[in-house]
Amino acid sequence: MTVHTQVEVEFSGLLEKLDEIYPLLQSEAADSERLRRPTPVVQDALRDSGIFKLHVPAELGGMEASPLQVLHVVEKLSHADASLVWLVRAVTSETATAATYLGDEAVTELFADGGCPLVAGQSTSFTGRAVRVDGGYRVSGVWQFAPGVSMATHLNLAATVEETGERLVCLVPRSAVRISDNWEMLGLRATASLDYRAEDVLVEDKYVFGIGPENARRGRSTHWLSPALLAGLHQAAWSQGVGRRMLDELRELTRRKDPAEGSLVTSDEFFGEFARHFSHVRGTMALLRDTLRDNESTLAAGAQLNDEQETMSRLACSLATRTALEISQLVHRFAGAQVMRDGILQRFFRDSHAGSQHRGSSHIVTQKCGRMLSGTLPAGAHWGFFDLVVPEPAATAA
Repeated sequence: MTVHTQVEVEFSGLLEKLDEIYPLLQSEAADSERLRRPTPVVQDALRDSGIFKLHVPAELGGMEASPLQVLHVVEKLSHADASLVWLVRAVTSETATAATYLGDEAVTELFADGGCPLVAGQSTSFTGRAVRVDGGYRVSGVWQFAPGVSMATHLNLAATVEETGERLVCLVPRSAVRISDNWEMLGLRATASLDYRAEDVLVEDKYVFGIGPENARRGRSTHWLSPALLAGLHQAAWSQGVGRRMLDELRELTRRKDPAEGSLVTSDEFFGEFARHFSHVRGTMALLRDTLRDNESTLAAGAQLNDEQETMSRLACSLATRTALEISQLVHRFAGAQVMRDGILQRFFRDSHAGSQHRGSSHIVTQKCGRMLSGTLPAGAHWGFFDLVVPEPAATAA
């Protein structure tokens, strides 16, 4: 059996396992929110499913999922529990980052005997500082809003080297940092997106790496999306599942209502709005699939995404987030007391608003995409990490 065939078999097995645990994830969602992290039985089910190997390179026993496969899995799970999948997507991404960029010695230790560490933290927020010492770096800093810290075995510390300004990621055991159990948010409560602090932590060179396609050591180049685009893909898939679940809940609410009661969810106005938002979810998913197929074809050919492909990737993500947010407003407008009561609709309403705060998918991103697509920007304009980089106009000669 070839590696590619083995990966396909494992991915199919993952989908079957997710179908099996779907009812469990739904039934435990309220308790996970109360605990501010997945319940123990949910944590066990997730580990057993193998989902945390979703992005891990095949040579390390992972599934090395394509962007389209990631879209399918994250959308599927967020329909069950939006908060839980916010955590899952973060841990799968950070675990894959370590698996892709770390050197062979560290990877051999971490993935020995088919094992897989669970990595959380911030590999793209370089708020820490690193000082070069013999054999490694001493790292200090504070990192915020890291989903999955409650489940992680290791944490990524993204830091800037004081002497050179170089940006590096340092992987450390969770026990090496101080964790603040301070997650008291309105939405996404089960993610345990905690803050953590490192104080002069010594990190050996073998556990230090740079990110970006030029630093990738393993995995298929087809899947080497930039960290920003990978984050956008996760955000878009999450938004699609959340939006679809809210529409499903509205549909069930409508079916339970007697039209003779005069409820808002049986009005002609509601049905018109429901149809419009239903089409938005379907349309956004079609745009996402088309965009990702185009990206995969380009990367498979060994080329880099051009400016329009980068722009469409970010635009599709932003539109997916906006669609979920608009559906939450539909829920608030027509569901009445049901969205005010503690329950599924209220939880998804809150989670959709909390998730919309992601910097990579805000309305500002849509505005910047419009500037790029309009062709009005000066030559040399391009995407940086999450931001649009526009060159300064040349100085006018005196």
